[in-house]
Amino acid sequence: MMKNISFIIIYLFLKIQFSYSQSFCESNLWLNFDDNYCLNNLIIDTTSNKHNLWQIGNQYKINECNNYYYNKKVIITDTVKPYPANDTSVFIIKTIASYGIIYGGRFFSGIYYVQTDSLKDYGKIEFSPDKGKTWVDIINDTLYTNVFRWYSNKPVLTGKSNMCVYFDGFFGDIGSVFDIKYGDTLLFKFSFISDSIFDNLNGLMYDNLSMGDFVEGISEIRFKPIRSDIFPNPASNVFTIKFDNPLSENFELSIYNIQSKLILKIDNIINNEIKVDAKSFKSDIYIYKLTNTQRHERSWGKFVINR
Repeated sequence: MMKNISFIIIYLFLKIQFSYSQSFCESNLWLNFDDNYCLNNLIIDTTSNKHNLWQIGNQYKINECNNYYYNKKVIITDTVKPYPANDTSVFIIKTIASYGIIYGGRFFSGIYYVQTDSLKDYGKIEFSPDKGKTWVDIINDTLYTNVFRWYSNKPVLTGKSNMCVYFDGFFGDIGSVFDIKYGDTLLFKFSFISDSIFDNLNGLMYDNLSMGDFVEGISEIRFKPIRSDIFPNPASNVFTIKFDNPLSENFELSIYNIQSKLILKIDNIINNEIKVDAKSFKSDIYIYKLTNTQRHERSWGKFVINR
């Protein structure tokens, strides 16, 4: 009897842990490929290409990544062989729209390595808000620059990186632009495309892919995203935020640390830029939010204080 009870308790614990893990991976995802954590959210497309190049495993052909630590396993266009000609290979990350997507922002980061014939063979990262009916190229798109923001190194998925490169993006208020509802399926597609010439090169590799939502409070109001830029970034003392405010309307600036704690708030901003004295800020990552409550306009951004 006691053995049966113990078994039931262990079973329920594991089931709860698994369910939590699955739920967490839908909106906050971490793929380092060394374990099975969040791998259910990854789809390697073997339907349109039964010889899909993308493989998860220990890679044996890239030695130039000493500048970044990456784990034993990665996702790569074949762990051993160079990429062939005339190929399009795809993997997809599936996530669920949470409150961060609808009323806040989503972080997106990772590490990549690329070795291709420049401009002719290349990688793409695309986003779909409607289960793959439409795709937006989030690296090269110019229509949604108010929504998709890249920091640090914007991915350059062609040519030769000569090292592993960290990339870091932040997507703000995309729920408003694409009419995304809580619980909708969101897809991120990673493609590698080669032309008709075989180049005997290694292709494309990713590791430590991460997505996480940031939301400060829950509101039923959706905001139209506007453009803003911060410089210098990283900053040490004073930084400036410029934003779209052609009618000199009233904006509010809020700055949070990475744990969502409010650090600074400035009201009644009517110009199109504001200088902030950050001498009291600790060296860390911060999020800023500019809001016009009357017109329901808002801009998110990320910056680093580094001393």
